Amino acid sequence: MKQTKAKLLCLLLAVLMLLSSLTACGKDKAKDSNLIKLGDYELLYKGACIMEDSDGNDAIVLTLDFTNNGKENASYLWSVDETLMQNGVELETATVFTDYDTFETVIEGQFTDVAPGATVEVRTAYLLQDTTSPVEATFEQFFGKKNGKVTIDPATLSREDAANTEAMTTDPGAGTLGTDTMATTGDALLDWWNGEWYGWWKMSGCYGYYESMEGKWWDVCGVIDIGTDYTGTITLWDEDYTRSEPMASAQVSLSEAGTGEHGTVMSEGGWFTNVALEHADWIVDPGLLDYDDMIWISGDYEDGDDEFHYDIYLRPWGLYWDDMEEDTYPYRYTDWYLPLIDAGKSMPDAIGEDAPEGVAPTEGAPLTPTDAMASGGDGIVTEEQVQKGYVWMNEVNRNIFDATYDDIVAYFGVDGQFVKEEYSDHMKANYRYYKWISEDDDSHFIYVNFKENESGVYTVSAYNTSGFSGTEAIEKYLDIVKAEAAEANKAASANAEMKDFSVEIAQFAKDDVKVKIMTKIPVSGWSYDDGPRCLVENDDPTAFGAGAIQFEVRETVEKFDSYKDKFENYQDIEDRVIGGITFRGRTYKYIGYEWIQYIAQLDDNRALSIGLRNMDCVPGTMPDIILNNMTFQ
Repeated sequence: MKQTKAKLLCLLLAVLMLLSSLTACGKDKAKDSNLIKLGDYELLYKGACIMEDSDGNDAIVLTLDFTNNGKENASYLWSVDETLMQNGVELETATVFTDYDTFETVIEGQFTDVAPGATVEVRTAYLLQDTTSPVEATFEQFFGKKNGKVTIDPATLSREDAANTEAMTTDPGAGTLGTDTMATTGDALLDWWNGEWYGWWKMSGCYGYYESMEGKWWDVCGVIDIGTDYTGTITLWDEDYTRSEPMASAQVSLSEAGTGEHGTVMSEGGWFTNVALEHADWIVDPGLLDYDDMIWISGDYEDGDDEFHYDIYLRPWGLYWDDMEEDTYPYRYTDWYLPLIDAGKSMPDAIGEDAPEGVAPTEGAPLTPTDAMASGGDGIVTEEQVQKGYVWMNEVNRNIFDATYDDIVAYFGVDGQFVKEEYSDHMKANYRYYKWISEDDDSHFIYVNFKENESGVYTVSAYNTSGFSGTEAIEKYLDIVKAEAAEANKAASANAEMKDFSVEIAQFAKDDVKVKIMTKIPVSGWSYDDGPRCLVENDDPTAFGAGAIQFEVRETVEKFDSYKDKFENYQDIEDRVIGGITFRGRTYKYIGYEWIQYIAQLDDNRALSIGLRNMDCVPGTMPDIILNNMTFQ
């Protein structure tokens, strides 16, 4: 009995001590009224204070404990919707830096994934209208109706410093640059960074889906556009992307701090291929490099079990790389880049575009005695065929780098004009080069490089246009080429040999919540990739850029709307009955991919998404046939 009383007394004292310590930078103490329950989540308001934002304005900063009582990892940012009101007006969010060197802000904790049963401290910041009127803070479930409120009197709050470092000099009245983003600003720092850049990027430490791509590298182009407020964007595209559909688009901030005179650029948001970029994922400091006029972007890609490290090296467009060793040049430096800058041309919208007439790839090592010269035809086709051929290769054929010489011949209807054959010491492979030329203007042609991947088998490794604009060709012919490709797919699909296919897709972190999907797929030409859980339109499930049908299971259809506000070109489309169930349809672009998505609630605890990535679903084509044969358990 004495022991029980002693334990109770100790527990009571511990609770009292805890309550007395639950204060943040303000004077409010935690009370029962400050505990807000939002379904699977709990918020404990711990206090508030007043800090200055990056422009010197008063901001109220609230401190809360966020507890995840759900069954999946969750972050505050994607779980709780907050609104602060003062004088009947909704307050705007504030940027309050805790470190001006790294651009870290007070809200960093909101991005943290919290495991089930765990708690993390978060802060949120809003601009005050005044420091005397009450502020009402409302917190609500992102997907639900649960909410709670806290009322705060700013007059009772203390003032605190957010950062130990002096704030950088800012011009509160300055906006971002307009359309003339490359014009000189008079700011030496901005003028050094802003403009067009060219170089290369490399993959290393590859796992999962990307394991076979270890050490591979590509040319890359980019545009840096930073405004007078020292925020802006970095847009990058390699040989598989374009300026309008880039590989990466990062929101960035620029600081004068760094190891050299050019300061440091840091990511604040955006995306790289299909994954989001966050604050400080990129820290770009030119002072760390031995060469002037060069930047190095380093980062890590992680998507489930699929991982790789990437390094991107860029120099200003128009700069000669003579101060570096030749083995550090981009692959297209000599045959594409040099002719363009020698001609005084600006950076094209796609790598390989606008190559001057008659320019062939750089000569490599002499041919060995076993190298046989390839034969070819005259390569003459119509102007329309040339331009449509580029559109087909660049926009429609998702497996273009698996296409053989015979596949390209089949598309154009004639053999290409043979240019040369050479062995590349750089790539340790043999290459053949062909042209398909317009009968109306022999300066207009498609130049295609074929690499020998296995003895006697040559597949497309690169291609470029000459004499015409690839962008204009896409605008003119894309819809036509897509329709022609759909008709070809229909004809092939009608006679395709099919086989049974089935797979079980489980909800993330819930192996007992699963859906069995059954359908028919072609005996060849399609495969399944277990990592991203998708049917891939290629015999190799890891084929880069191939179209795919991706499956995902969640608790409710609403869960598939988590990132809806980031979808581009969103459109609702006609519902589709799949396996006897009506699925809601929509299309959008997200993180560089075009999606057709069908979602449906199968039962009380299972919702299914069928997403077609970079793939059309025209009636009679194979994606349509696969969906028509689909059933579920």
